[in-house]
Amino acid sequence: MLDRRAVLRAFMAAGAASLLAGCGDDEQAGVQDSEKGTASAVLRPISEKFGLAKDLNLRYVAGSGPGDVQNKLLSGALNVSSFGPLGAAVSAGAGADVVLFSPGLNNHVRWLVAANSPYRSPADLRGKSIATPPKNSDAYRSAQLAAGVNGIRFDEEYKIHQGAVLNGVALFERGDVEAIVTIEPNATRLVGQGARQIATVDELWRQGSGESAPLVLNGQGALRSWLDGHREIALRLARLRTDVHERIRAEPRLLAEFHAAYGFAATETRAIALLPERMAAVYPTEWDQATFANLKLQIDKAVELGILPAAPAKDIHMNLEASQ
Repeated sequence: MLDRRAVLRAFMAAGAASLLAGCGDDEQAGVQDSEKGTASAVLRPISEKFGLAKDLNLRYVAGSGPGDVQNKLLSGALNVSSFGPLGAAVSAGAGADVVLFSPGLNNHVRWLVAANSPYRSPADLRGKSIATPPKNSDAYRSAQLAAGVNGIRFDEEYKIHQGAVLNGVALFERGDVEAIVTIEPNATRLVGQGARQIATVDELWRQGSGESAPLVLNGQGALRSWLDGHREIALRLARLRTDVHERIRAEPRLLAEFHAAYGFAATETRAIALLPERMAAVYPTEWDQATFANLKLQIDKAVELGILPAAPAKDIHMNLEASQ
């Protein structure tokens, strides 16, 4: 059994935006900015452009790198952050009761190779060197899971160089690895520079599991004890997240308009043009029984494959709208 300190070390998740809801008398809700190079980086500017936060008293807090928000949630330093289903299951096994209560992101992990690479599929890369996100990230766990449902032992059949996302990009660009497993928008930037996408984790999951629904990467999570005392704040934050996603799905061009939030320079015209078509589907608008079935199936498959030792005793999701 992991102790609390070990859990904090374990959660080095791929960077993503999170919501920090304060408990002061004014019910202030602080929103942690996502660093550039993450799919959630556009959420704040789109919310501000359309005034979607309405009367929420938001406080934006700068992040300090991949995994920071999950570590802070588990240590009690913040109240709400992005969390994947397998990460929530791991935290439950260590005594931290994390509950996902609103949409986060659909899976946006991609497999890329150089334009002149002979490899056409992840199976072709068995025994080869690949760069990946940190081993305890939602992105890594989902890649491991998607490989597993296709009969590939991810940790054993590839020579994995795991670490910070931008470190992986550097390894790939230098040619030190044969492929990279990376998140958006970094994948779109690399494709814009000529890299070739050979698969997505979502595609591999559907292929191996027989599922047709998109693979959920994460949701917005909090400790159950916090949710029990702050349902109204959590509900308003959940609605804000859904409102922003609905705006993106209705106007995918916004992703190109706000390319600077992703960290793209105006000169990266090819990559910017690809953003709407490659990334609009990353932002889900539903938080319903189909979503919950997806989360549960991921955990069940992870247990079956030995990625998780056991499923949590309680559901790791909650529908705040239904509980009103």
